[in-house]
Amino acid sequence: MFRNYLKTALRNLIRNKLFTTVNVFGLATGMACSLLIFLWVQDELSFDRFNAKADKIYRITAKLADVEAAVVPPPLAAAIKAEIPGVENATRLSALHKIITVGTKKFDEKRIYYADSNFLKIFSYPLLKGNLTSVLTSPDAVVLTEATAIKYFGSAESAVGKIIYIDDDIKGRNLMVTGVLKNIPHNSHLQFDLLLPMEQYDRINNPEGSWNNFDAFVYFQLADNFSATATSIKKIEEQINELPAKNNKEVQANLSIQPLTDIHLHSHYMLDVEGQGNNEHVTIFSLIAIFILLIACINFINLSTALSAQRAKEVGLRKTIGALRSQLILQFLGESLLLSLISLIVATGLVLLLLPLFNDLSSKSLSINLLDGKIVGSFLGTAIVVGIISGSYPALFLSSFHPINVLKGLKIFEGKKSFLRSGLVILQFSISVILMISTIVVYRQLQFIKNRDIGFTKENLLYLKMPEVGDLHNNKEALKAILDQQPGISDYTITDELPTYLTSGSLLSWPTKATSDQVIAYRLRTDENFIKTFRMQLVAGRFFSKDLKTDDSTYVVNEATVRAMGLQPSTAIGKKLSISLEDKQGTIIGVVKDFNFKPVQQPVEPLVIKNNFAGGHVVLRTTPKNMHTIVAAIKNVFGKIYGDYPFFYGFVDEDLSKLYRAEQRMGKLFNAFSLLSIIISCLGLFGLAAFATQKRTKEIGVRKVLGASEAGIVALLSKDFIRLVALALIIAFPIAGWLMNKWLQGFTYRVSLTWWMYALAGLIALFVALITVSYQSIKAAIANPVKSLRTE
Repeated sequence: MFRNYLKTALRNLIRNKLFTTVNVFGLATGMACSLLIFLWVQDELSFDRFNAKADKIYRITAKLADVEAAVVPPPLAAAIKAEIPGVENATRLSALHKIITVGTKKFDEKRIYYADSNFLKIFSYPLLKGNLTSVLTSPDAVVLTEATAIKYFGSAESAVGKIIYIDDDIKGRNLMVTGVLKNIPHNSHLQFDLLLPMEQYDRINNPEGSWNNFDAFVYFQLADNFSATATSIKKIEEQINELPAKNNKEVQANLSIQPLTDIHLHSHYMLDVEGQGNNEHVTIFSLIAIFILLIACINFINLSTALSAQRAKEVGLRKTIGALRSQLILQFLGESLLLSLISLIVATGLVLLLLPLFNDLSSKSLSINLLDGKIVGSFLGTAIVVGIISGSYPALFLSSFHPINVLKGLKIFEGKKSFLRSGLVILQFSISVILMISTIVVYRQLQFIKNRDIGFTKENLLYLKMPEVGDLHNNKEALKAILDQQPGISDYTITDELPTYLTSGSLLSWPTKATSDQVIAYRLRTDENFIKTFRMQLVAGRFFSKDLKTDDSTYVVNEATVRAMGLQPSTAIGKKLSISLEDKQGTIIGVVKDFNFKPVQQPVEPLVIKNNFAGGHVVLRTTPKNMHTIVAAIKNVFGKIYGDYPFFYGFVDEDLSKLYRAEQRMGKLFNAFSLLSIIISCLGLFGLAAFATQKRTKEIGVRKVLGASEAGIVALLSKDFIRLVALALIIAFPIAGWLMNKWLQGFTYRVSLTWWMYALAGLIALFVALITVSYQSIKAAIANPVKSLRTE
């Protein structure tokens, strides 16, 4: 019997070539899209799960007033380990950016962490070389990743024992390589190339007196025998919240604990690690995958029921000779599964073909191993689910025919069947229109972000990395003297960090501050040319002056800081302000207009600017023309002053664009999947139009003989489908509006939904549907009526 079913299925697929082609292409495209999204979602959900005790590791975050930060006071780690029952271990990390010298070569390293000696005992980053218990115990040790060791020394095996030199804030020093780590997995929220002992951090910052300094990531690990229930975790959180006030009454932070596996998708904190994901994006693209598969399944259902008249006599004959309904259901489900498996083969080929492009769009490095049982199982599972969903209704519908009615040539459930097909077409196009409107809104929001006034002129800002220590650092005055004479440079400023790469924050205090007022602010050191170079606006007071030595004990703050202090810009001038880790109180001399130094979906956060005494970066305002010539000239000047010190440069506008990579990726993927959803929907519409036209062939012939025009025939055949698309628009518009309004709430600064966004999506949908249906309608309208009347 199985052999008979298989032969019948293959015969039907071959006989109905249009049906087979449309369904295979539609299902394959839908499966390929869904499988690609499945790979992406699986990767996003896998972050940090490679750690052996991932379910026991937590990170501590802080909330002060309206600001939530991923960093906390460094002493918190030791206090947690010593005082909280159930905590087995706790560790600290602090980020830094330094120049590393290896022999005669220099490297600009941005992915460095200070780490406690127990860091590698908590996290599962395997050591290729070195002793796990001692690699970070020596104050002058350094641990490299395999790729970094190869970059420095040519191989990982020979790296241990070698010496590298680091530019430090106080003085440069030699470090000995004590270990080499296997390259950090891409699905780790922590990405680094070098680890330095936290003891080096403690040399610079007094760990006991830094309870009001927020610049360390703190993680802790629960004991193996600790039962991590919601109640017990809440109790630990309450105990942790008692620690800051116990050690420093000025600190009134509200601390929270975050599971390690939640960090990648649920972290939008101030001073957090870069490259975090977005759980909302995972949800959105999971829904898109389901929607695209649903559209493909609807095509199958519609085309199968449209073909029911051709299969009716077969069903009648099989029932007459004794076939049970259950056997017919199995037969038609089997045909659906066969078509789904054929589509899976095509889809797998499409996935392999499109994966490089998808990786480029999503900025991932996804791969697929067809020998992996999990991958094969998920692919087959997708095909089986699609086959069952697509084939269930047609199987139940076809197997329900009464043999006597079929063999007499009576119409079977025509009205009910047409109503279902119409409803499914409406559903298809509703989904497609929702995706189209979403694409338009995402594009507009990205353009708004790109073109919005961020408080300074970001174009033509070139920055250089400066030496921080020794004689090289002392040559900054010589560099400034030459820059003053350099053509193509209108202004320049020297800062310790770039405004787009601020990594440290501190608690603020002022004489009238209430105990409950907890404000954490970013810190930036710069010189008197900063606002002129960046084209910023001063709203009150003045900026630093090189002629006033007293400016070493003054601050310039942004409007967000003034608001947090409960003041107005004009009344803030002259007020006293203290920053944690500063040994004296300073005076506010100016207020700069808020500018975005973080993504615009986040509000502008407090910032305190202090007069620069060290350096770190030179930011140059250049002319827009001959940029390559200007860079070459500056490189030449830099080389004359600093010799073989590496010339590292970048552009501020490019750094800002990197802040929106997640949204840019989302926009590109939305475009791609919206286009594919329309294509799949149109495939189904094309097939239905073909069958509808074929069914009305004789009617068209009669109408033409009676004088109907070709335009009238086209309008007759097209109007029903266009009406369905119009109904889809009515359904899609409010749903799309609600979804996009919800998405836009995640941005502090956002576009408004306007009528033309809906109108554009509606016109595109109607135009595409009209073109799709018109092909079959015009083909039927221009056919010879004699041939049409001969059609049985």
